[in-house]
Amino acid sequence: MTDDHSLKPAPPPRQVDTARIVRFGIVLFAIATVVLLALPWSRDNPDNRVWLWTAIAGVVLGFAGLAIMRWQRAPSSDSSHAAAHRKK
Repeated sequence: MTDDHSLKPAPPPRQVDTARIVRFGIVLFAIATVVLLALPWSRDNPDNRVWLWTAIAGVVLGFAGLAIMRWQRAPSSDSSHAAAHRKK
């Protein structure tokens, strides 16, 4: 019994510039922060301030994410860490 519809191999994963995507998100959250600061209803009503703080948190967490990505890409100065990678 043969299968005429054989499965094709999976395509290789695409390389995505995640830092670019995070920077785009930071810009969007920064724009939202400026817009919300310009709107009186978001400043005056305590119940609506959650949107402002959400936008500010988006900017802060975006920069934290960029810092973590940069830290993960940085070469390690620890020789034991480098030696472990050479053995693989």
